[in-house]
Amino acid sequence: METKNVTRQMLAFQKQAVNQFQSMWDLAQTQTASAVDQLMDQAAWIPEESRQPLENWRTLMNQERERFSAYVDQCFVIYEKMLVSPQAATPAKSKKTNDIK
Repeated sequence: METKNVTRQMLAFQKQAVNQFQSMWDLAQTQTASAVDQLMDQAAWIPEESRQPLENWRTLMNQERERFSAYVDQCFVIYEKMLVSPQAATPAKSKKTNDIK
């Protein structure tokens, strides 16, 4: 039983660490997007054809970050299901062999 508790605690720690990383990743992308927007507003000499790929890149990065987050969350759900003990578990019976004397 102790092993299951330790494993659950390790899984909870890893899940929290991944969530913190994803929050940091989200913040970094938001700040970078804000900086790029400010740069584009101040740089009137950049044509619209050059601005559109940056917008497409930002959209793609946001979509992929969300897809990755959903994938990781799904994996943690699977791991948590693996740790749930069945209610009606019965110990396996072993066959005793008779020693021939």
